[in-house]
Amino acid sequence: MPPQYQAAAQLLERAAQSGSADANVLYMLAMAHKRQGKLGEARAALRKIQRPDANVVLQMGLLSLQENQLVQAEEELARAWQMDPQSYECCYNLLLTRLTIGKIEECLTLMPAALQLASLRPAENREEEARFLLVLQALLQACRNGGNGAPAFASQLAELNDSDEQRLLRILRSLGQLDTVHTLLKALTAARPRSAAAREAYLEAVLVKARERIDRCAWTDAELLLRPLASEKCASKSSQLALLNLLGCCACMTQDFDSGIKHFSAAIKLAPNDPRLHQNLALTYELKGELPQSDPYWNRFFDLLDDRVPVPDESPRYREHLAFEGLGRLAGRYSEKEKWTSALNYVQRASSLRPNDPDTLERLFHLYVQAKRPQDARRVLESLRRLQPNRPQYELYELDLIEVKGLNDIEKLLTDIDRILKGYPNDAQVEERAVNMVGNVIPLMGNLCDQLTDQMSKVIDQVRTLPNYQINWSAVREVMRDLMREFQKLRRITGKCLPLVSNDEHRRIVRDLAEHIDKKMEACRSMGA
Repeated sequence: MPPQYQAAAQLLERAAQSGSADANVLYMLAMAHKRQGKLGEARAALRKIQRPDANVVLQMGLLSLQENQLVQAEEELARAWQMDPQSYECCYNLLLTRLTIGKIEECLTLMPAALQLASLRPAENREEEARFLLVLQALLQACRNGGNGAPAFASQLAELNDSDEQRLLRILRSLGQLDTVHTLLKALTAARPRSAAAREAYLEAVLVKARERIDRCAWTDAELLLRPLASEKCASKSSQLALLNLLGCCACMTQDFDSGIKHFSAAIKLAPNDPRLHQNLALTYELKGELPQSDPYWNRFFDLLDDRVPVPDESPRYREHLAFEGLGRLAGRYSEKEKWTSALNYVQRASSLRPNDPDTLERLFHLYVQAKRPQDARRVLESLRRLQPNRPQYELYELDLIEVKGLNDIEKLLTDIDRILKGYPNDAQVEERAVNMVGNVIPLMGNLCDQLTDQMSKVIDQVRTLPNYQINWSAVREVMRDLMREFQKLRRITGKCLPLVSNDEHRRIVRDLAEHIDKKMEACRSMGA
């Protein structure tokens, strides 16, 4: 705002406060406030004028227009024109205000007076103003008749020159009331089907109107509004993109994912480097339940997150934050499905954005473990220890790198867990992690017990089915002694496991397993072990 308006306002404010009730001073003060955008102060100054004339009331009406108080503006402008019926400005602004509200009949009623006053304008403006009003009258007549105006009016619209059309479109776009603009542009497009400018303006109005319905979650209404324009080929590239994008959004929200994919794919062909379109298509595949098909579009979206994506002033690192959170979300989706390799790819990208983020490194470590990449997991664990050297949980993470295959591995793992728990008593995080690790070992103990039981059962079945003279009792006793040693080792492991278990269900499973092992050991003894 130029500083002279502020200085003028200060001078005029002092003049008004000095006791002067001069209407010119108050009027100029109001205009100075208006130039600064201080509409409330401008209206207050105008109200102090004791005997307002038509021009003062006109300015109050214009202030109401700026405040989008259309009903109040109409009342004030009507009063101003009543006070000065020869004022073209009052009549013209009243006409456009009623047009904004959508009062087609009232506008047509007012049009003869506006045309007459336009004929009294200065010579340099007279012809242009009159021609514009006649064009507007023809458009209003077309709206009244559902887009089919009288032949004279239809001819007038069809024969518009480019200059008059551009002015009409500029006025219509500035009205500010979407429903009115949509109605008027629809009639204009019907009257001028070959006009690219009119068609483009109408398409813009439809897009904005559809977006308004989408914001109110009226997806089907928005789609019905957009669908007739789906095959639009003459619109600008930006309008076609917006149309396809909105159609895709409506299709997805109404669960028509195939149509959503079709619209977003068509949009990407027009703008292959728009990251938001790739994001929308990726989300559509996700919603359809085809997560793997979304991968190429997600990766392309993250690749395109650069200066093409606007950044809010209050969040200068918006793009990095968006990419980081998006990568983390996708890693979570794939982890839920136990697709460790895909999850790992996304966490690796997230880690490249924030290489010193402990939470991301922990996630990366666990995924390396799941993907059977111990060397990479160990490297990440070393990075975690450098970042947070005093966290005892990392000693338990080291145990994740032990490949548990047999009883010796299980016994070593439980021994190390017990050692760490004793080294860090009353550490809730260590206890929680340890309990989870022991819980993961219990099913493996059960499986190993089942394998030993199967081996013993095969030997016993052979002894029962073969004649006594065909049985190699020496070999049988040797096998049973080997099985006995394994069952004893497993029984010892259950004894180590039980104190480390806090879950009641796990305790029951371990006790049942111990009782089962005791029975099998007794069976081994009965077979000469």
